[in-house]
Amino acid sequence: MKKIKFVIKERHIRFPTLPVIGVSLPFDFTFKLPTLQGLSFGKRVKTVVGATMLLSVAVIAGAVYFAIKGIDPAPTYPTSASYDAARAQRLGMEEIGVGEKIPADVETGTMTLELNIGGARIEHIRFSDLSIGKASGLTDAIKISATGGPIRCETLLLEDVEAVDFTMATSTAYSLKVATTTADGLSISPTLSSDPIKYSFGSTRGALSIPDVSSGTFDRIIIASTATSTVGTISFKNVKAYGAGITITDVECGEIIIQGTDPDSSVFGSGSGIDSADFTIANTVKIQSSSLTNNVEKPVAVR
Repeated sequence: MKKIKFVIKERHIRFPTLPVIGVSLPFDFTFKLPTLQGLSFGKRVKTVVGATMLLSVAVIAGAVYFAIKGIDPAPTYPTSASYDAARAQRLGMEEIGVGEKIPADVETGTMTLELNIGGARIEHIRFSDLSIGKASGLTDAIKISATGGPIRCETLLLEDVEAVDFTMATSTAYSLKVATTTADGLSISPTLSSDPIKYSFGSTRGALSIPDVSSGTFDRIIIASTATSTVGTISFKNVKAYGAGITITDVECGEIIIQGTDPDSSVFGSGSGIDSADFTIANTVKIQSSSLTNNVEKPVAVR
């Protein structure tokens, strides 16, 4: 096939008349391309064009680099931040996504993992092999609480957990088990009641998936709810905390288990002495049944 070559020999452009209507346009559209007097690159034209292109690429690349460098990416779970599980589920997400950074102040802590689950349905929330704590400024190293509706779960498990103290109040458990735990004073006085229900988490269809968190460090971990939420399992395994304790309120569970694989792996104490209990399950906790075995009171301090 022959190549077709167009050659423009003139720098004048003329617009034709319009023969269909039989009239010519009243304007003269003839114009002449300007010439640059006294400017000639001669044989160096390729060099000049190449240098110009390289300079343009460098400028664009630099602008893109500094624009990207200036972007502060949103944190992704489980990076320290605040995450809204209920919003993720409302948006039809299968797994929790990005969060919002928490202001770095003394009260909040600069390495706080906050999970807001109000109104969500979650298969499980699991933490393991974590170091938690801050020298000062925190009320709780781990806090699970709800307002506007309880956190309902099939199982709440704390296994091989160490903290300065432990307090549970205003909750229900169909069965409560505390076993092989050492504390600087024990006060376990739940109220027997027919109110607690043995919750069983059903199908995982539509449930939000929250990745397991392990082998990390945080100032504190907060699980909060502002509406009734449902979770299959909430568990903390081999989690060591210092500087503050653990507070759990407004949960309704099928079973609550607090235990150690040996007495030295489940420890709660501030060193204040056993007359001032550092492990407390208040009488505002309602239960159907309980099992309390191999628990030891002795002066211990988690530092």
